[in-house]
Amino acid sequence: MNTKEPLLKIRFDGKAVGPGRIPVTHLLRFLSNLNKAFQRTGRVLLGEVESVRRGPQPRNIKDELALDMVLLTHGSPSAVLGFERRQDQKALPGMDLGQEILEKAIAGLEYIQCPGDSLPSGCDAGVLMAWRDAGTLFSQGIEKIEFMLNHRTMPLATSFTPKGLNRIQERIKGPQTNIRTIEGRLLMVDFKEHGTRCRIHPSIGEPVLCLFNEEQKDDVLEDILHFVRIIGEAKEDPVTGKIASINIHDIERLEDRENEAIDLLPLGTPVSRDFWESPTLEELALCQNVKPLDDVRVLFGTWPGEIDDGFEEAIDELRHSSPSGRGTP
Repeated sequence: MNTKEPLLKIRFDGKAVGPGRIPVTHLLRFLSNLNKAFQRTGRVLLGEVESVRRGPQPRNIKDELALDMVLLTHGSPSAVLGFERRQDQKALPGMDLGQEILEKAIAGLEYIQCPGDSLPSGCDAGVLMAWRDAGTLFSQGIEKIEFMLNHRTMPLATSFTPKGLNRIQERIKGPQTNIRTIEGRLLMVDFKEHGTRCRIHPSIGEPVLCLFNEEQKDDVLEDILHFVRIIGEAKEDPVTGKIASINIHDIERLEDRENEAIDLLPLGTPVSRDFWESPTLEELALCQNVKPLDDVRVLFGTWPGEIDDGFEEAIDELRHSSPSGRGTP
């Protein structure tokens, strides 16, 4: 291990950064997704079937992966970040879980950018999606991200590029069995009445019903009301040829298209994420922009209607009619 260098160095190149400078929004988004990639890699290494799952991360993974940023410098004209592990407990040789996770994650990133269908140790679909989300910086002025893990005498180096991001996206799509891509605003989500499903409203065309599983629930919640790209396997109506539904393989927020189809957004204040937990009447009214009645006269003439409008006679006739339409004897 090179003690003169931070354990992990990450270098950003592109027009969005300068010597020792990087936008805060870029940094926060990247670090959030990098943390997801590391945490999910740890879950896979510990034998969990799905790295994307609800609930808190296991404490041993959180403790082992606690990192501090100790360096922000330049690399002519790149921005370079340095990180050290907060965990100072000396692990036995070959039994350092945190180091294993970092090594498998960085080495795995190199592997998943190459052709092929197999996944490296410590990687599953959830890890792929975390790296995909970290790669959104490539559409925001970043051209290359380089990782250097100084955990041994010979450092482990990996580059993350737009071409590699495209390969990761292909892996997420999986086998091309009627795979479709839909872009639009995610407006409706149902977790309870009819199963886990949502609806995507494209800028042009009819809404599309999308089905998702329990592991994708948090991602769908995070993207509600936002403009997204959905990739999944489509089922088509055999008569019309239109898409009847899509089973979601991947969902990605498109921040550069947030100004599209804003007329589809509901008025009023959105109900909180826990709207399925019986919101109050006041919350529902606020969400639907329903206001108190200021002038009761607006209801005049609507009910019960004219005195001799025949309403009572029609009801009486229905009550004395049999199902076949003939009156009762």
